[in-house]
Amino acid sequence: DDVDSMSLTATSVEGVHRRYTAVREMERLMDGRVSDNWVIYSRLQQKQEQQQQRRSQQKSTQQKRPPSPSNNQNKNRQLYRKPLMGPPIENHSFDIQPIFDIIDEGKVLDGPEILDVTTMLEIAVDVSDWGKALEQYNEEMDDQNNSNGNGDDLGLQPKPFIELPKLASSIQIDPDFLSLLTDAFDDEGKLSSTTFPSLGRLRSKVRTLKRDILSTVDSILSLSSTKERLAVESGGALTMEINGRLVIPISQDKYSQNSMMGIVHDASRSGKTAYVEPTEIVGPTNELRQAEGELRAEEARVWRELTESIIRHRKELERNVKVIGHLDVVMGRVRLGRKLEGCVPEVGEEGVVSVKEARHPILLLRELEGVVGSDVELGKDRNQGLILTGPNSGGKTVILKLLGLYAFMVRDGIPIPSKPNEPARVDFFTPVLADIGDLQSTEQDLSTFSGHMLVCREVLNNAGENALVLMDELGSGTDPNQGVAIARALLEALLDRGCRVAITTHYLELKQLASTDDRFAVAGMQFVGGRPTYKLIPGMIGESFALAVAERLKLPQSVIERANELLDTETRKMGELIRDLEDQKLLVEQKAEEFKKKEIEMLELKAEMKKEKERLEQKQLNARREEARKFAAKLEEKEKLLEDILEKLKGQGASKKVVADSWNDIRIVKRDVLNEAENIPGVLQRMLQQSGNQGEIELIPISEIKGSPKPNVGDKVLVCKKGSFYGKEGIVDELGKKLQVTVGGFPVRLSLKEIAFPPENGAGSTTKQSAQAYNQNMSKMARRAMELDSDADAPAEVNSSLAESNRGTTMKTNANTVNCIGCTFEESKRKCLDMFSRATVNNWSVIFILHGHGTGVLKQKIRAWLGSERQFVKKFRAADQADGGEALTRVELKKQNLF
Repeated sequence: DDVDSMSLTATSVEGVHRRYTAVREMERLMDGRVSDNWVIYSRLQQKQEQQQQRRSQQKSTQQKRPPSPSNNQNKNRQLYRKPLMGPPIENHSFDIQPIFDIIDEGKVLDGPEILDVTTMLEIAVDVSDWGKALEQYNEEMDDQNNSNGNGDDLGLQPKPFIELPKLASSIQIDPDFLSLLTDAFDDEGKLSSTTFPSLGRLRSKVRTLKRDILSTVDSILSLSSTKERLAVESGGALTMEINGRLVIPISQDKYSQNSMMGIVHDASRSGKTAYVEPTEIVGPTNELRQAEGELRAEEARVWRELTESIIRHRKELERNVKVIGHLDVVMGRVRLGRKLEGCVPEVGEEGVVSVKEARHPILLLRELEGVVGSDVELGKDRNQGLILTGPNSGGKTVILKLLGLYAFMVRDGIPIPSKPNEPARVDFFTPVLADIGDLQSTEQDLSTFSGHMLVCREVLNNAGENALVLMDELGSGTDPNQGVAIARALLEALLDRGCRVAITTHYLELKQLASTDDRFAVAGMQFVGGRPTYKLIPGMIGESFALAVAERLKLPQSVIERANELLDTETRKMGELIRDLEDQKLLVEQKAEEFKKKEIEMLELKAEMKKEKERLEQKQLNARREEARKFAAKLEEKEKLLEDILEKLKGQGASKKVVADSWNDIRIVKRDVLNEAENIPGVLQRMLQQSGNQGEIELIPISEIKGSPKPNVGDKVLVCKKGSFYGKEGIVDELGKKLQVTVGGFPVRLSLKEIAFPPENGAGSTTKQSAQAYNQNMSKMARRAMELDSDADAPAEVNSSLAESNRGTTMKTNANTVNCIGCTFEESKRKCLDMFSRATVNNWSVIFILHGHGTGVLKQKIRAWLGSERQFVKKFRAADQADGGEALTRVELKKQNLF
C-alpha cells in the first residue's frame, strides 16, 4: 500500500502479512536482537552538543587551542553511533494539524510553530537514516551469507528487514527546505542573524543605540546639577522606562525652575516627582524606536517567508508525519501484543480459526487474575459452523465476542493472546457480521424477535464467502419450535454461501445439529459443582443449568424447589445425568493430571538414578586411574634403574639394536599398564563412543609389539591412527603391506602402525591365537619389570671404572630430553640449564633438546648458544635419524666435579 492510502486495517490477506512482518521486524529491534550499530547525524543532538561546548568554552578561564576539524568529525561520529533498535521517534510530538489549521485561517506562523515544524523535519531525517541503516544491515547479512555458504535452509540466517525499510524510504526531504528551517534559528531559538543578514544589521543598530542612550544617561546622572534635581527621597530607581522612553525622576519644583532639561512623560501620584526624558536622548530614542520598528517589520517578513515555504512543502510534511505515524503504530502493536502475551498467528484465506488457550483481550487488559483460556476451533476440515452451548452466565457470549475481536485484531496486525510456543491460526475474514444484544425499541415498533430478524436480514444481504457471522441466542424471542426452524434455515443459508458461523443457543434441536450435519461442530461451557468454570470444552453439549444458575444468583429457595417440581421427569433426570457426567469427567481429568505429574516425577527420578550411576562409575574409574598412576610412577623409577643396567650392557659389548629393543620393551610395558588400568569392563567402549578427546585412550600399534603375530583375515582390530576413525573397531579383509580394513562399512587401507589389537576386556576380541600370543608377550615384559622391582632394594655392585667410563645412558629417553616446543629462546635456555644440572646430579653424559623444525629460528639460536656455552657443553650435533634427526639436538656434557 502507498503511505498516503495505507489504512490501519488491512483490506486483504497480503496486507495482514505485511503488517505482521513489520511487527516481527520491530520486535527484533525493540528486543535488541540485532547485533549492529548505525550512525545517526541528528541535528537536534548536534545542536545540543554545540550548545554544551559553547557553555564549556564560556566557563573556561584559559584559552585552549581548538581541535582540528577531523578530530571534531570523529568525535561526532562516535557520539552519535547508536545500537540498531526502534525508530528514533519516542518522546516527540508529531501533531502537525493544528499548525496547518493556523495556516488555513490565513495567519502567519510564529516562532514556536515553525520550531515545531523544524523539529518534525529533523526527526524525519533521522528516521530516513534509520531506514537506510536497516538496508545496510540487509546488505551486510547478504554478504556474510554468500561468504559462509547458504545456511538459510536450516533457518540459521537472520531474516532481512523488509517492511520497515520500505516505510522509512517513503520519507521525502527537500534539502533546501531542510537547510532553510534548520539554519533559520540560532542556539537560543531566535531567528538567526547569520542566515538573515538584514536582521543582524538592524539588531546591531538597536544594540548600539541602546548602549549610546544608556551611556548618555549615565553621564547626565553623574553631573552635580542633575544630582541636585533628582527625586531620590522615595528610594526608587534612578532610571525607568515609560512607553518605550527612558526617563529619570526629577523633583517637580526643580523642574519648574528649568523646564528645558527634558520632556515630562509622567508624574508620581503625589505630584512631587516628574519623570523626565533628558533632552540629550530624545533624538537618539526616536531613532531607536524607528530601528526597532524596522526590525519588527523585517522579522515579520522572515516569518511570512518561512510560512510560505512550509505551505509549499505541506504535502511532503504530511506524508512524513504519516510515515512516522505508521511506525509508531507498529511499535504500539508490539507493545500491546506483549501486554496481552500474544503471538503472531498464521493467516490464510480458508476461513480457519485454531487457537489454544484463547483469552478475551479486554479481560487481560483489565489485569484480572485467573482469566481462563479456551481452545477454539472453527473452519477446519468441513467444520463451517460452531454451536456454543452451556449455562447462562457461563461465558458463551464471551467466546462469541472473542472470535470477532480476534478477526479484527488480525486485520489490524495485532498479536493475539494464545498458548505460548503453540502455533495459532486466525484467517482473514471479511466482513465480520454480528447479532449480539437486543434491538427492541418502542419508538420504532420493534420487539425482541423482530429486532433480531432485521439484523438477520442485513446479515444475509451482506454475507458471502470468507465472512464471519456471530449470532447470540439465534431464534430466541418467539415460539421455540418456530424459532428453531428459522434459526436452522438461516444457518444452512449462511453455510451454503461459504460463511463461517458461530452461534450460542439453549435449543436442544440446534445443539444436535452436529450429529446430523458434519458442517457443524458443538462445544460446551464447563459447569462443575454448581458453578461455571468459563472454559470451553470442544465436542461437549452443555446443559443450560437454569435452576443451578438461579440458585447461585440467590433466587428464593421456595421458587427454585417449585420450579424443580414442575419439570417433567425426563428433563429432570437428564439434567441430573448431565451434572453427574460433568462431575465424573472433572474427576477423570484431575486423575489424569495427577498421573501426568507422577509420570514426570518418575522420569525425573529415572534421570537422577542414571546420573548417580554414571557418577559412581566415574568414581570407580578415577580410583582405577589413580592406581595406574601410582604404578606408572613405580615404572618411572624402574626406567632409571634399567638405564644404568642397559648402559652397562652396552659397555660390555651389547649391540645398539639390543639396547634399543630392551628400551622399547620397557616403554611398551608402561603403556600397556596404563591401558590395562583404564580397561574397566564396558568403560572403554563408552569412552570411545562418547569422548570428544580421543587422546584419553592410548592404543599400542601392532608394529610396536615385538613377537606379536600378524593379524589374519577376519581379525578384529582397533584404528589407532588419529582422525575420525580413531578408536573404531574394524575387520581385516585383505593382507599386504597395507591391510584393507572395513570400518563402519567403509574399506580403509591401514599399515600395522595404524592399527592395534583390542584390549582383552575391551569392545572387541582378537582371534584365540592372536590373543594368546599378545598376552604371553605382555606377561614376559611384566615379569621383567617385576624382577627389576624386586632387585631394586638389593645393593648394586658396579665396577667403578666401568661407571666412570659410561656415565648414564646415551640413547634418547623422556627423562633425558628437554622439550622446548612452543617456548621462547630465553625460556628454552632456562630449561636447558635446569636439565644440565639434573644430568650432572644423575651422572648423565648425554641429553637431548627437542626444538622441532618450525621456521628454524629457535633451533639456530639454541645451537648458537650451545657453541658458546663452556661450563656444561662438551660438544653437540643433530640427533640421529632414529632419534628424531634435525628436530632434536644431541648434547654431550662435560664431567662435573661436585665435591
